[in-house]
Amino acid sequence: MIAAVPLYAVTLVDRRTGQPLRVGGVVQTAVTHDPAAVSRQFLRHRDPQPWRIVVRPLVGAA
Repeated sequence: MIAAVPLYAVTLVDRRTGQPLRVGGVVQTAVTHDPAAVSRQFLRHRDPQPWRIVVRPLVGAA
């Protein structure tokens, strides 16, 4: 039996407001097996100070 690879939902959240990043009114969340890579991509070309990354496991999704 092959072990399931866990999935995660990764969201960029503004520390000042507590609100997630929105583009065109849509919350930017990525579903991934590698949350560290997505976190780096979300923070690419951004000042990381005002942002925090929220990673949630997607239980039963894999």
